[in-house]
Amino acid sequence: MNIFDDTRDIDGPLPNEGPPYSPPAVRTSRGLDLARLADALPKLGTVLWLERRLPAAALAPGLRSRGVVLLDHPALAVLARCSDVSACEAVTPNGPREWLAFASDDGEPRAKLFLLPDSDYLAWDQMTAQCRSPTGDAPVSRWSAHAAFLRSALARIAGGWRARLLAFEQRRLPWLCTLDARPPLRISLLGLDLARAIARDEGAELVSPLHAA
Repeated sequence: MNIFDDTRDIDGPLPNEGPPYSPPAVRTSRGLDLARLADALPKLGTVLWLERRLPAAALAPGLRSRGVVLLDHPALAVLARCSDVSACEAVTPNGPREWLAFASDDGEPRAKLFLLPDSDYLAWDQMTAQCRSPTGDAPVSRWSAHAAFLRSALARIAGGWRARLLAFEQRRLPWLCTLDARPPLRISLLGLDLARAIARDEGAELVSPLHAA
C-alpha cells in the first residue's frame, strides 16, 4: 500500500511546526493519494490524530478527487485541503516517535497522525515502505529541550490544534468510499500517557475519547 502519489517528489521536509524535535527526520515527502490513504488508515488501529481547527463552515463532510472519497468525520475535513504528506520520525525522552504530517498546497501543516503503542506497526511499515528513500533513511533526530519549548510556545500562539484518539473506518459503495473515524473501544494506559505527552508537546488540546466528534 502506497499512500504517496509517485507523480510528485519533493526534496526535503515540509514546513513543520509543533513537534518537540530539532528538526524531525523526514523520510520522503510526496503528493497525497487520498483514495489509498483511505484504504490504509483503518489497518493502523488506534492512533493520535491532530488537526488544525477549521471555520465552522468547513467542518461538514467533504468530497475529494483522485478516486472519490467522502470524509465522513469532522476531524477529517482538513484532509480535503491537503495535497502533500510526509512520514516523519524522531527520538524523544519518551522514546521513538513516528507520524505522518499532512500539508496544504501552500505548505501549511494541517494535520498529523501519530503512532501509539496500541497501533499496528506492521500496517504502518507496509503503508510507508515505498515512502523511504532508496539511498537510505535520514538520521533520526534527537530531542532538544530548548527547541521543544520554542515549538510548543509557537504552536500555542498560532492556536487551532486539536488532538484526539481515533480508529479509522472505511466503507465502500459502488461509486465512492467513505473514510470515517470513532474513538477507540479501549486504550492502554501507556498509550493514553503517550497521547497526552504528544498533545502537550504539540501545544494541542486533547479531546476526551468519550466524545466522537
